[in-house]
Amino acid sequence: MSQRDDDLKMLQKLLDGHLDELTDREAEAFADMRLTLTAYTGVSGFEQLTDKQRAWVTSVHERIVPQYANLVSRGLVPRGREVPSMVGPLPKKPPPLPKEPDRPAVAREHHPFRMTGLDDRDDD
Repeated sequence: MSQRDDDLKMLQKLLDGHLDELTDREAEAFADMRLTLTAYTGVSGFEQLTDKQRAWVTSVHERIVPQYANLVSRGLVPRGREVPSMVGPLPKKPPPLPKEPDRPAVAREHHPFRMTGLDDRDDD
């Protein structure tokens, strides 16, 4: 798509859909730019807008025409129910497990096969 087509689309969108939001000066100038671009398609020098014209049209286009339809931020969608916040900050580590008083103390050395007789050390 050429720059001329992009310029015409912007002008078309502004003049056809948002004419009531334009000032009189903008509406008159943009209509003249659109007429010039459509009427003089083959004449050299009138094939596209100048840099100043394009900057002006682009700034007005960005100001008036929404780039996307964010319905929530524009307030068109009702808000849902509020979620209650947390009571306080979370602990940094979980609390320790309670100690069982009936549990026997673990011996310093661990001999898993002593009772079966498969332990390589014999206690005499």
